[in-house]
Amino acid sequence: MDKIIFICTGNTCRSPMAEGLFRAHGGEDKTGLTAASAGLFTQDGMPASQNAVAAAAELGADITAHRSRMLTPELARDARYLVCMTGAHYDRLCELFPDCADKVFTLLPEDISDPFGGDLETYRRAAAEIDKGVRSIIERLAK
Repeated sequence: MDKIIFICTGNTCRSPMAEGLFRAHGGEDKTGLTAASAGLFTQDGMPASQNAVAAAAELGADITAHRSRMLTPELARDARYLVCMTGAHYDRLCELFPDCADKVFTLLPEDISDPFGGDLETYRRAAAEIDKGVRSIIERLAK
């Protein structure tokens, strides 16, 4: 099955919330795409931040089992879509994987600010923006 991979920096906040919300809103069934997430600058195996778990849960997504992973050339190559949280992520992805440039997108026209280290309210704002983008993607890609 084709994958949609949500990309952020550390894969502990924004992209896990996007992956979880995509699943929570039935995105996998509606689009035929398997949701995943990865980071551009991370180490494998870190849990989602506590506030990301809480903010995602408030919107119906359970990301408690999430563990971070680095975006590898194989993951990028095998994905149908690579969805970034910021323009800087977009630029970096296109630089790292020029062969994948045609499948790299940003979640929203504006950057989703990094809530890392912020309070729960900061995470809620990021989660609301992510939710808006994820719902839009599901609507556009629905079979």
